[in-house]
Amino acid sequence: MRVTIRASLAACKVGLLCGTLLLAGCGASSSFHAGSTANTASVVGSVVPSSSYELDAFDIQGNYAYILGDNGNQGSGSSAAQFYVVDITHPASPTVVSTTSITGFINYRQSGIRVQGQYVYLVSSTGTASTNLLQIYDVSNPSAPAFVGSVQVPLYGFGLWVSGEYAYVISYVGVNSLSTLVVVDISNPASPTIVGSTNTGTPGVNVADIKVVGNYAYVAGQSNGQSEILVFDISNPASPYLLSSLPAGHSPQGLDVEGNFWYQTIYDVIPPYNDYTTLNIYNISNPSTFYQVGTATLSATCHPQDVTVEGTTAYVACYTDSSVAVVDVSNPTSPSVDGYISLPATSYPIFLESKGRYVYSISNTTGGMLSVIDTGGA
Repeated sequence: MRVTIRASLAACKVGLLCGTLLLAGCGASSSFHAGSTANTASVVGSVVPSSSYELDAFDIQGNYAYILGDNGNQGSGSSAAQFYVVDITHPASPTVVSTTSITGFINYRQSGIRVQGQYVYLVSSTGTASTNLLQIYDVSNPSAPAFVGSVQVPLYGFGLWVSGEYAYVISYVGVNSLSTLVVVDISNPASPTIVGSTNTGTPGVNVADIKVVGNYAYVAGQSNGQSEILVFDISNPASPYLLSSLPAGHSPQGLDVEGNFWYQTIYDVIPPYNDYTTLNIYNISNPSTFYQVGTATLSATCHPQDVTVEGTTAYVACYTDSSVAVVDVSNPTSPSVDGYISLPATSYPIFLESKGRYVYSISNTTGGMLSVIDTGGA
């Protein structure tokens, strides 16, 4: 299927950056750069792992995608969750090779699955303390994942990152409580152990996403009353601590970190900031005093969720538009929107992953779809 590139009139009306011009009420022909990735990208393959399950999070390693899904009945007493292993060796024909039922359900918009080596790590919840778990599966045989071990983590596990011998779980506990970051020793996958923890420092910050790079964990936190992005020092796993934070003003969603820059999607539906949709870029060369350097304004109907960066291009999941925004970030102080790649109607993309010339998207709808986008790169 060839992708149709859409120029959003709504985006133009709010002043979408088009090249070096700030347009107002611009036409379709000028809303993306000539020769841009957005002009050449195409959806080349897709697969629906389950016709009755939503897709909530995923990670990619080698020739496989590992995807979390649930039946959409969180908290109803009939909730169920599972993860899928999808062979993506051939982008035009991704294939589900296994489906594994897991304990608990998956929280909407959580980034709760990671793969490292032969193991898949995931977080799940049923709303009771005994079943908020970090679970570990051996996927050395992708066709037959095997449960290895688990450990209880705080309510509700929204984000997960795995690096070396440690897993990092961010959990949202409640509106008037402090969200947490726990560090789990996974050197023995059969017996993972929490070795350190800390909190966000502000009650009600609903953590949304996490990425660990070196000695730092970068976290997006959102709530109706307090939105922040936060940096934790994790150089001592037994004693992590909040190093710095920055008020976001609006609700941070997904994030990516590449080099000295933090890429953060922002979406706000709270009046008077209805449909406040941007990709913000922060300089983190000094994580203790990071600061914003650039902003790209997205279509008012984009409702951005996740972001993934490949080279000098950022790809943003536009939830309600069922599209992927293509943003040129070659100059972080002046990012510009190249255009939008249309996905199948009502696919509602929520998370993205990039791998070379391909960008992968999952949709948070019943009968959720994994879509493979060929960006035309090397």
